[in-house]
Amino acid sequence: MLACRLDGYTDLPPGKLATLVTYLEMAAPPERMPASAPPDVEIHPYTPDRDSYRELFRAIGEEWLWTGRLRHTDAELDALLADSGFERFALFMQDRPAGLLELDFREDDACELAYFGLVPEAVGSGNGRFLMDFAILRAFARPISRFFVHTCHFDHPGALAFYRRSGFMPYKLAIEIMDDPRHGGLLPEGAAKHVPFIPLPDADTSTADQ
Repeated sequence: MLACRLDGYTDLPPGKLATLVTYLEMAAPPERMPASAPPDVEIHPYTPDRDSYRELFRAIGEEWLWTGRLRHTDAELDALLADSGFERFALFMQDRPAGLLELDFREDDACELAYFGLVPEAVGSGNGRFLMDFAILRAFARPISRFFVHTCHFDHPGALAFYRRSGFMPYKLAIEIMDDPRHGGLLPEGAAKHVPFIPLPDADTSTADQ
């Protein structure tokens, strides 16, 4: 088991990544007018088949190393998509899905912003603000006292500031250590260029040195 130092540096084994995770929450919707819909943009409930879901999930999350839903088997993903504890929406641009919103209500008195993101061509036109304000109002339409989310430095560089502007307040930090999903083909080696990809040591070389 890897022991992380709490003061200083910790070397990671080959094939591992580490990221700093920030947890944020809000207790009530901010007192502001929700953003208006940009032109030709709508939000609708999203009930896709698993292949369509995976396609949108990859289109949004590949650059940010999203893997949570990609690790599920077909049966696991079908069960998740049918789970009544989730509300799932897509932002549509010209009738094509260009954003994903997942609200997880499975915890009593709370809602987690499980997934939130836009395809690259939808970023920077007010779509994120529109989708976030929709998410906040939708979450607090239920009798909850806490709406929460987490982000990390693998995400879009503006993600943390965006969540704070939206009304979320940081309350906890954590270090996540994970397998690099670009090893083994879950994501392509060229994904997430802001996170260096380090090839694994050559197996023949490592055994010869033992």
